[in-house]
Amino acid sequence: MTTTSNANSTGLRTALGMPVSVPVDLLVLGLGLLAMFALTLWDLLQDNEAGLWAKGEHSHGPIMLSMALWLMVTRWREHPMPKGTPPRQGWCWPAFAMGFLCYVAGRALGVIYFEVFAFIPMMVGVVLLAGGTPLLNQLKFPLFFLVFMVPIPGFLLDPISHFIKLHISIAVTDVLWAVGYPVTHTGVVINIGQYQLLVADACAGMRTLFMLEAMGIFYLNVARHSSWLRNVSLSLLIVPISFTANMIRVIFLALLTYHFGDEVGQGFLHGFAGAVLFLVALLLIVSIDGLLRWTSSRLSRPAP
Repeated sequence: MTTTSNANSTGLRTALGMPVSVPVDLLVLGLGLLAMFALTLWDLLQDNEAGLWAKGEHSHGPIMLSMALWLMVTRWREHPMPKGTPPRQGWCWPAFAMGFLCYVAGRALGVIYFEVFAFIPMMVGVVLLAGGTPLLNQLKFPLFFLVFMVPIPGFLLDPISHFIKLHISIAVTDVLWAVGYPVTHTGVVINIGQYQLLVADACAGMRTLFMLEAMGIFYLNVARHSSWLRNVSLSLLIVPISFTANMIRVIFLALLTYHFGDEVGQGFLHGFAGAVLFLVALLLIVSIDGLLRWTSSRLSRPAP
């Protein structure tokens, strides 16, 4: 660690070896927030009632947090830091106050959702303190994306998840019946041959749909399309893309179970189907984006 000529800054080196100048107040604030939320992160990863990130239906949280922080660091480094006091820097204090109240309420009442959400206004305050509203405008999407790491309460998650699983069960049954398989369904239970498959949350519930939605929105922002037609169209199509990817995964598992037995369908390939799900969703998003790009170029081409 070296000291720069600015008395209010501390010279650091990033993981890439590039020197950066960090104000001392931001460095102290960052260390304080790290210590503050270390307890929350520890609770989220424990194998108990509060350890939501250790459970299947909320295990996307660390991935969403990592993606948001990566994009935040990338966009922050692209932003030229203003000389002098950033404009409207004072808005950081209401953000800090809101984050502190959410954190204290969550910690005191044992509501982990409040604790996790408190990280968002705290980060907004850090951004405002560092660069004011210009930096906040630069980092508005990464800060918004942090919402996807917050666990969804069960009273909101369960009805939507059941609705999605039921309609995926109906769609899978219709497709397999149409190609000649002996398949029926009772609610979210698919009967194929002598086997019964429960369409669980991990297979086609709100968690997978929620994560695929987040991945699609992330792709839209990183791609930075200039065409409003592509952005709006792809945003609207993320929901059916996610539903289709979930349906393909359930079909894949049903066929594995029917042809190779329950042990194969619930073994290694069951977990592998999760990777197939996101690969299929990514391919669908990229393919439809390519189609929209071609359509947009055709529409913008001047008439002869």
